[in-house]
Parts: sequence; C-alpha cells; structure tokens
Amino acid sequence: MQALDAALFELINASASAPAWSIHFARFASEVLPGLLAAAILLGALVDRRLRYACFTALVSVLAVWLFVNVFRSVMPFHRPAFYGLGIQWAPQGARPGFPSLHAACTYAAAFSLWCLPWRAPMRAALVLAAVVGWSRIFLGLHFPFDVVVGAMLGALVSIAVERRVSRPLNLALRAYMRPRLRARRARA
Repeated sequence: MQALDAALFELINASASAPAWSIHFARFASEVLPGLLAAAILLGALVDRRLRYACFTALVSVLAVWLFVNVFRSVMPFHRPAFYGLGIQWAPQGARPGFPSLHAACTYAAAFSLWCLPWRAPMRAALVLAAVVGWSRIFLGLHFPFDVVVGAMLGALVSIAVERRVSRPLNLALRAYMRPRLRARRARA
C-alpha cells in the first residue's frame, strides 16, 4: 500500500517544471477554497432555514473532525512526503504530522453536511470544491493520496453521524418545544 501511495504521490505532485499558474491555483485551492465554502454555507444560513440546519451540522462536524484529527496525530504521528525526501513541497508545513489530511477532512465534512438539503446542487458543488482542495494538497507535496482519501472518508462519516445523532434529534426536540408556544401565540391572536 505504501508503494502505491508513493507512486500516486509522484504522479500528482507538481514537478519543478510545473507552470507557475498551476502552483498559484493549487495554493489558492488549498488556502482559500475551504474558507469560501464555509462563508457560502454561513451566508446561506442567513437566507434559508434548511441551510441553517446544514450550517449547524457543518459547524459541529468540522469541529469534531478537527478534534479527532489533532488527537489522532498527537497519538500516531505519520510523516508527510517531504520527510521521506519525496517530491517537492510547494508550501511550508514544517515537521507536523500529515495523516489524515485535516484540510480534506474538514472540507469534506462541510460538503457532506449539505446532503440533508432538498436540492443536490449545493452538495455537488461543495464536493467538487472539496475534491479540488484534496488534489491541491497532493499537488503541493503536502500529503500522500491516502492521507487525503482517509480525510475525505472521515469527514463524510463524521458529518453523516453528526446529522443523524446531533442535528436531527436537536431539531426534533426544538420543534416539540416550540410547537405548543406557537399554538398558544396563534390562539391569543
């Protein structure tokens, strides 16, 4: 598995002859796109109640993924490709562990939080954006492909679990709490 991971990394990682625009695009994808996805979800939450539900799910999911990845990395620190002298690292990362990819995990967690929406277009767009972020982490030499794949799977699983075990029960409890108050308000009006 490690040989396959290293071989895939060598295929995807930008070489010294890569055009400057591709490095700039990958850095943009890695550094800016996750924030744009978060901003889009937050702005959507201001517009639509269903997007508020997805936004809450995204926030809790990203927080849970961030905690899990950081605890996992402190217990089992797996090195990044640069440690092994593989490829070119186009963005500074230092000696921090790289497995699983925190960028991929958080971006996929936010993207999968949109699956509860009645429309599929926002989730599809967010998943494409998450895939571009994952690609950029390998292209820039910061992660092995397996780091990104595991981060994506972790983000998806955590997001679905948060929606089922936190957001949905909390939403149902809130509705049950508010329903009698709304009826009483309507009866007085």
